[in-house]
Amino acid sequence: MRRLGIAMSAELEPNTHLEIAHVLCTDIVGYSKLPVNQQSTLLQRLNQIVRGTEQFRVAEAVGKLVRLPTGDGMALAFFTSPDAPVRCALEIAKALRGEPELPLRMGVESGPVDQVPDVNDRSNVAGTGINLAQRVMDCGDAGHILLSKRVAGDLGQYTHWQPHLHDCGQVEVKHGVQIHIVNGHARGRQRRGAAKDQARAGGEGRAGPAGSREAANARARGARPHHRPARAGIFSPASLATGGCNGSGNSRQEHRGFAL
Repeated sequence: MRRLGIAMSAELEPNTHLEIAHVLCTDIVGYSKLPVNQQSTLLQRLNQIVRGTEQFRVAEAVGKLVRLPTGDGMALAFFTSPDAPVRCALEIAKALRGEPELPLRMGVESGPVDQVPDVNDRSNVAGTGINLAQRVMDCGDAGHILLSKRVAGDLGQYTHWQPHLHDCGQVEVKHGVQIHIVNGHARGRQRRGAAKDQARAGGEGRAGPAGSREAANARARGARPHHRPARAGIFSPASLATGGCNGSGNSRQEHRGFAL
């Protein structure tokens, strides 16, 4: 038994050192369809906004932030507190209120990452925390701040966060993985019963959490005409913006968004 323990100890001593990162992923919706000069302008503006947030400045000042450009947005890995990426997302959302030409979606997850140098020998991170933050973000559309169940569970232990966390249930994402999504939104008081008004469309052949693809499409026909149908794995903008969550059936109460 002792020999086995020694062998296992040797096997569990790789060059990696896992840490828990609190990750905010962002991307500009529709970025790839824009002219190149407009892409550059929007990315520069997004960088300015992000760098101007208090959470970014504080974490960077103490060396507790890793920035990862993603082409159409960025990932920010905070090694400070679990609410840091959520507060950063709220600051970004507030700054974007007067900039409709910059449609941004955001997702937050906390999970293990490994800090590794990139090709330029700069600090980089990889791991489940980054991957799942990306998946959470992919479930949203412009204007959405989506949280993983883990992040929402941590924040939900504090009463000042509880009114702003709206459960959206299980969602199937890439490779058939099921993740639990919680909606946080930065809007004011919304009308009652919005969860029944909107739903995801099954545009790419996957069933939504509320049932079959056909059922999802039937519900989606009630969407507001100025919103495009959402792809599979993406909530329609109207449902999430109003605090509604497709398929959960538990969001009929009147909500307030995050206080900004």
